[in-house]
Amino acid sequence: MKRVFILLLLTVSTTAFAQNKPDEPLKTPKIAIKVPLGETVEIDGHSVTFSEVVEDSRCPTSVTCVWQGRVKIKVKVEKKGKATVAEELIFGAVRSGEDKNHVFYISEDIKLEGMKVTPYPESENDIKENGYTFLVCAYN
Repeated sequence: MKRVFILLLLTVSTTAFAQNKPDEPLKTPKIAIKVPLGETVEIDGHSVTFSEVVEDSRCPTSVTCVWQGRVKIKVKVEKKGKATVAEELIFGAVRSGEDKNHVFYISEDIKLEGMKVTPYPESENDIKENGYTFLVCAYN
């Protein structure tokens, strides 16, 4: 009787905790590519350049701010035989007439999306002119 009970318990627990096959395919995780300020990175035949930090008014972590700041950057994308695309991206607060979309390049073979700009300022005197990095996600 004890063996029958253990066998029944094992059978029920196996079927109760079995995983179902998902009906939809698993999504590919986002992998960010770092582009340092002033440098160019090659992504699937496209040259992505993080050319300039136009504005960085983000509130430092050590300060209490009244409004949400933002960082505004310029990015260029070049591909041999195609026109250069230059875009301004804003991470944080947007003003009227500005776009919050971080997808800055779409072609038939790739889509490039900006993820964030690092480092985040830690104090009011924290100026990182040469330490900025732009994170880009590429989708095929």
